[in-house]
Amino acid sequence: MPPVSKRIALLTLLLMLWSALAFAVHHHSSQDESSACQVCIAAHSASPASSAPAPKPVFRRVVRFRPPPVAAKQYLIAFALYVRPPPAV
Repeated sequence: MPPVSKRIALLTLLLMLWSALAFAVHHHSSQDESSACQVCIAAHSASPASSAPAPKPVFRRVVRFRPPPVAAKQYLIAFALYVRPPPAV
């Protein structure tokens, strides 16, 4: 990774850890303060329900492609092109 990407990743990780620590040690001296605190309200709010229906899977047959058969002579020609001759003495 380039040095800039590493610094951005490190900064993101530190911000995430800092916010988790701040949320964990967050407290109020009275109940009245916690009722107006945005962090407490967000922590105790319910997550929104998904309004989109789940997609239904569609099963279809997949046709496999089979290459045409190759003659043995074609294999020999290709093999001859890739074989290195013995070294000259």
